[in-house]
Amino acid sequence: METMSIIKFQVSIPEAVKAIAKFKEDRLRALDQLSDDVRLTVGDTLNHLLNIEMCLFLGEADQADNKRNGSRDRDYTIKGIGTVRLNVPKDRKSRFESAIVKKSERIDPRVKEDLAVLHLAGISNRTLGMISKRILGLEVSKDTVNQSLAVIQDSAVKWLERPLEKEYWALYIDGTNFKVQRRGSTEREPSLVVLGIDQNDHRSVLAVEAGYKDSAECWKSVFDSLIKRGLDPRKVRIGIMDGLPGLEKAFRETFTEAVTARCWVHSMRNAMNKCPARLRDAFKAMLDTVMYADSLQEATAQFKALKSDMGRDAQKAVSCIEKDLEALLVHYSFEKSYWRTLKTTNPIERINKELKRRTKSMETLGESTLTAVVAFTALRLEMGWRMYKVNDQRHEKLDRLWKTNVIEETVKELIQ
Repeated sequence: METMSIIKFQVSIPEAVKAIAKFKEDRLRALDQLSDDVRLTVGDTLNHLLNIEMCLFLGEADQADNKRNGSRDRDYTIKGIGTVRLNVPKDRKSRFESAIVKKSERIDPRVKEDLAVLHLAGISNRTLGMISKRILGLEVSKDTVNQSLAVIQDSAVKWLERPLEKEYWALYIDGTNFKVQRRGSTEREPSLVVLGIDQNDHRSVLAVEAGYKDSAECWKSVFDSLIKRGLDPRKVRIGIMDGLPGLEKAFRETFTEAVTARCWVHSMRNAMNKCPARLRDAFKAMLDTVMYADSLQEATAQFKALKSDMGRDAQKAVSCIEKDLEALLVHYSFEKSYWRTLKTTNPIERINKELKRRTKSMETLGESTLTAVVAFTALRLEMGWRMYKVNDQRHEKLDRLWKTNVIEETVKELIQ
């Protein structure tokens, strides 16, 4: 590819000597001065190009009736340079559209993309506003950040429907509801969410799909869609879910090599609701010994003790656990480092919680707005998950961040 070289720096020996002396005297001040000089040079170069572009435009055959009509000043922020002052030329017929600086554009699209990446990485609008002037050379507002997200919106939405090229051995399954506005009416509609753990033990949002209802039939459609996108059903070893009627059956029919696990948090909550108030503390304490047992044998023994002690006085609560006991203890068939991860649907609950937080200020959402919000939320979570594995200790997470280029690699894969 031919290199475009339009800025030439020529420094005489006397000028160089003076510049070096300034660096020796006050290095930071000299660097500031150098940055200012670079911005002025870039601004002058762009203004020169804009003038030539106008001349070429007015020289075209169909512009014989057109003439130059002054210029308008505009501040323009360029990535790696900062803000420069431009004199954008105008023509009498208002036909000129610059290929160098788009109409009404004041920020380099690459800067907007960087703002969007920082936002997705977890930096709030307020914090971005505080640090943007120093880091990016541009003081950004909340509206600027929101507008920057539009730069990557198409990529974000497309990412939600990406081909699934990795192998996923665990799937978390859950649904959440949103108020969606259609044709003037507002209805609560479910979104069906699937979170996966891949062969490298990284979490990833695989699907957030609108469903007619949170039913086994709709979930079967979501599973079929995942397979069409490339998910290998033979590699899935476990599905973690709540107790939606028919969901386990639909899952096992699709993923025939997998087992199903029930969420301990949901099951415990249901059981506690059926336990007499006077026994709840004792029941909860005994149930914890089952949930946190060090082996399948110990968990089974602890449940037998629970049933023996509580079975007569808290029969409904005990039965609530007993009917799902096999699915509640299935995590013991996996490596111990995964037990905590596979016991609950907490990882996918975080997605739903984040989705709710993002849409809380919106009384209702149109379908396209909801799709964009979901896509950005999924991307933001994805960027965090790419930086560590599900069973990492804190020091391992930090080591991976320092020793790899994971952030830049993630940005390139997700939004470019």
